[in-house]
Amino acid sequence: MKNLLIGLFALCLLTPAFAQERILLEIDDEKVNAEEFLHIYKKNNTDVDAMSYEAMKEYMDLFINFKLKVHEAQVLRLDTTRAFKQELSGYRSQLAQPYLTDKKVEDELIAEAYERMKYDVSISHILIKLDDNASPKDTLIAWDKINQVYNKLKKGGDFVKLAKEHSQDESITHNDGNLGYRTVFGLVYEFESYMYETRVGEFSKPFRTRFGYHILMVNDKRPAKGAYKVAHIMMIVPQGSGSNLDKKAQEDIADLKKKIEDGADFAEIAKEHSQDRRTAEKGGELGWITVGGKMIKEFENAVFELEKPGDLAPILKTNYGYHLIKLLEIEPIKPFDQVKHDIKSKISNSARTSRSRESVIKTLKAEYNVVEYKENIKPLYKIVTDSIFEGTWKVDENLDLTAKLLSFSDKDYNQKDFVNYLMKFNRKQNPQNIDIFVDQAFDNFVNKMIMMYEEDILEDKYPAFKYLIKEYHDGILLFELTDKTVWSKAITDTTGLENFYNSNKEKYSWAYRYNVNQYQCKDEKTLNTLGKYISKSWSEEKLLAKLNKKDTSAVVLIKHELCEKGAKHEVDKILSSYDVKENQMSVKVVKDFDNLSLTSVKVVAPQIKTLNEARGVITADYQNLLEKQWIAELQAKYKVVLHDDVLKKIAE
Repeated sequence: MKNLLIGLFALCLLTPAFAQERILLEIDDEKVNAEEFLHIYKKNNTDVDAMSYEAMKEYMDLFINFKLKVHEAQVLRLDTTRAFKQELSGYRSQLAQPYLTDKKVEDELIAEAYERMKYDVSISHILIKLDDNASPKDTLIAWDKINQVYNKLKKGGDFVKLAKEHSQDESITHNDGNLGYRTVFGLVYEFESYMYETRVGEFSKPFRTRFGYHILMVNDKRPAKGAYKVAHIMMIVPQGSGSNLDKKAQEDIADLKKKIEDGADFAEIAKEHSQDRRTAEKGGELGWITVGGKMIKEFENAVFELEKPGDLAPILKTNYGYHLIKLLEIEPIKPFDQVKHDIKSKISNSARTSRSRESVIKTLKAEYNVVEYKENIKPLYKIVTDSIFEGTWKVDENLDLTAKLLSFSDKDYNQKDFVNYLMKFNRKQNPQNIDIFVDQAFDNFVNKMIMMYEEDILEDKYPAFKYLIKEYHDGILLFELTDKTVWSKAITDTTGLENFYNSNKEKYSWAYRYNVNQYQCKDEKTLNTLGKYISKSWSEEKLLAKLNKKDTSAVVLIKHELCEKGAKHEVDKILSSYDVKENQMSVKVVKDFDNLSLTSVKVVAPQIKTLNEARGVITADYQNLLEKQWIAELQAKYKVVLHDDVLKKIAE
């Protein structure tokens, strides 16, 4: 409800043409300009005819009531609470993102990711490890190593052999550098790009990621498999088990495979025999398997060899034991429109966003005429010491740190500002080259200050954003105060709700209802006896007590329904089948001697609902009353002035 209320006045990000500010409405000392009203009105009234003076005048009553409630919330200082400020700040950060993103670059990244999503690529790689913040000396050493390997490859060297000799990836011991099939979002972006840009059978030039220097080779490229839903039956063979245990496990799973091929149900066999008890109880279901996912390579390969749901894979031996895999379902790559939002979400949470961010910063640097005074960075190479990597760095307070480092627009930042920024890195971490550390930190500092400045002035720069934030501001206040004054009050004010019900109970009445009971009897004699008693005006409890006095199971009530016609299909069916006269007070009894059952239908006259029977509707009506009373109080409390001449002007 809260999001719906806030969203009522925040439906789009369209920027209207803004004229000189004109005051349309005054509530005490608060002034509401015509542009704010128009911005909201146009988003909630898209019909061309709605732009008439008469239509706007009619809508104005709703708008005034809305602004009265928000004004009351501000008078009560609800907008000064910590909770309100945190909530609005969170919304503002989300709403600001489209203004801090290069839409063209973002669309290119989404299109690129979807195109890559169409293919799986089998790769091998060679890694020379290097810390992301390595010194120039260590970087050069690593670069020389990877280049030596690269030169050997260019001369015809065997990739697998060179990987075994030089790669520092720990997995080299069991995979010879082969990473299997991979797809988009499964690896760091730089690696992924080289993976998709390198041709099958060729190797890349050396490139760097945060892990070090790589050379990759593309072994194969195939249309994407998508996702496969599978189940398996497993016979566990622990590492180091003897040949007898291994042989028995192999024979057992072969027997199970034969039973399934002969028609036995895979799920039932899995429940009874699979030693993977985590999945056995679900019929062996493992869920969805995707390329480069959590499954070991040989298991994944076996899964993606299957062609259609229902297929069984050949028995697979892994380090865990023996597996019998069944394909349950295939989900191919979905059309672009169906996955676009998901791709966008993944991109926003990945390193790819740096491309969009870099584009925005480049534009803003030119727009704000950013000037960096890098000569004033050099003194900081000596002021910043290795103690910053221990979290013990301190700066002499007597140092003169007033030299300018950065200026743009109306902002200036000096060495002291940058030192304060550096303090956030004053923590236990891996040592780095001080010069490189300071230079990188300064680049980040510049970018951060520019983006912070841009975000701070969004309201001034983009009128649409200004009014959007205003709508969220007012929406949050409206929700909080309405909840306190109307919604929650109607629920917690039990006395007020009861008084409202007692004054209006005639509005809450049942129509004719039908009391349908079905009884199961132990024999025909009991059935006939029940038929004699059924017409008496006894309750179900008294009737059953009478007939079950000697035998508690002589008569059992198997169905009981009391409802209006049209409320339940099964009751309507009974009413139709037994020809019960609508709205006529009567009792209809139908005996079924074959099934020893009796059905009775009693027509119940209209009557007033109890508070509990109609609590939901009564509470909603009480809330409407409270809101009307509240609005009347606000209208009496605050002076409202509508400048009708301005309204007529904007409707022209």
